[in-house]
Amino acid sequence: MRAANSDRPIARAPMESNATSMAASPQPAPAVNVVHDLPRARTGYFVAGTGMPVVMLHSSLGSKGQWSVLAEQMSARYRVIALDLCGYGDNPPVASAASFTLDDEVRLVGDRLDALIEPHLRVHVIAHSYGGLVALRLAQRARGRVASLALYEPVAFRLLADDDPANVDVRRLSERVARLVASGHRHAAALAFVDFWSGNGSFAALPLPAQSAIARRVDKLPLDFQAARSWPRNAEDLRVVAAPTLLVTGDRSPAVVRRIHRMLVRLLPNARVAALDAGHMGPITDSARVNAWIEAFIDECAARDARLPGVRGGASRAAWAAD
Repeated sequence: MRAANSDRPIARAPMESNATSMAASPQPAPAVNVVHDLPRARTGYFVAGTGMPVVMLHSSLGSKGQWSVLAEQMSARYRVIALDLCGYGDNPPVASAASFTLDDEVRLVGDRLDALIEPHLRVHVIAHSYGGLVALRLAQRARGRVASLALYEPVAFRLLADDDPANVDVRRLSERVARLVASGHRHAAALAFVDFWSGNGSFAALPLPAQSAIARRVDKLPLDFQAARSWPRNAEDLRVVAAPTLLVTGDRSPAVVRRIHRMLVRLLPNARVAALDAGHMGPITDSARVNAWIEAFIDECAARDARLPGVRGGASRAAWAAD
C-alpha cells in the first residue's frame, strides 16, 4: 500500500501485529557529502559529536563508514559511535573461526562501548542486516543499557523453519559462499552474495574498484552466516526485548527478510514499522529516505527519555554480558 503519487515511505502495521506505526512520514534531510574523516576516528570505530550516545552497526561486507552520512547529520545533537564488527574495517580477522558465534560480535561491541561510554548512560542503536541481528542480541543481553533500536531488516534466520523455502535459499547461498571462499574464488563468492541480496546483475553493475573491495572482504561471510544461525534460540529471546524498536523493510527485498520482518513485528513487544520502495541495501541505495525514518524515531525516543526521570541510571559494565 502506498500513497498516490508519493515516493515517501509510509508506516504500516501488518494485521494481527502488536506493532504501532509512525504517525507521519518524515522528510529526508538535505543531502550532505560523505564524511571521509570524521572527528576522533580510531581503529575499529569513529566518534563524532556530543550528547546522548547513538551506536551504529553495519551490514555484512560493510564497515563503520557505511553510516558516515547519517553520522554527519546526527552528530550535531548526539554522540555518534560507529563500530566495525569482527573481521571488518580496521578489525583483525577472526582467530577462532570454528567456535565463532553472535556473542563474539556482542562482546566486541560491549568492550568498545565500555571504553567509550559512561556506565550509567543508555544507548540508541542503529543497525542494518547482520548488524541488526547483533543489535537485537545486544538488547536482549543488556536490557538496561539499550534505549531504542532502529533496525533495517535484521537477518534473524533462526526464526524460520528449516524447511521454509526462503530459509532453504539462504542456506544454499551460505553453503555456496563457503565453498567459493574456501577454494579461493573470492570474486565469485562476492558475486553470489551481492546478487542474492540486490538482484541478478547487481555485482557486475558495480565499478571494478568496488567489486575488488567487496571481494577482499568475503572471507568473513561464512562466519556471519554461522553466527546468524546461533541466535535467537527461541521466540522468547525476542519477546524480552522491550526497548522501543523501529523495524524498517523494503518492498523489493528478498522474501527471506520480508518474512523475518513480519515475524519480528509480532514478537517484539514495543515495535513500530516502516516500509518503503527499496531493496535490502536500502540504507545505502536509498539512504536519504531510510535515514529520515531513523532520525525521526531516535529524536522521538530521546525526547521521551529526557522527560522521564531516572532513565539514565543503574547499569554497570557487566550489563553488556548479562543474559
